[in-house]
Amino acid sequence: MMVVRSVALTTALLLGACTTVSNETRSQAVLETGLNAGERYEIRTRLLEGPNGSFEQTSVVYRGYSKTCRIDSPNDCKLAARQLIEEYDELFF
Repeated sequence: MMVVRSVALTTALLLGACTTVSNETRSQAVLETGLNAGERYEIRTRLLEGPNGSFEQTSVVYRGYSKTCRIDSPNDCKLAARQLIEEYDELFF
């Protein structure tokens, strides 16, 4: 179990070190329902260039923290934003 986690962590670090951001778009969004309704967050989409070509990564950003989501999956980014905001609230309150 520990070997798998360290391999995954090493792979993630290497992947991050070998890519460059060639384009980034940001848009503002607001949670519309639930306990944290009205909280603003950002949807960030980056085009990353790596040794095997380019790929897109989308994430939600709230107060400097981010969580990856799939922009083409219905409500995935809204769910990720809700989870991120709730995790932030639990961490700091």
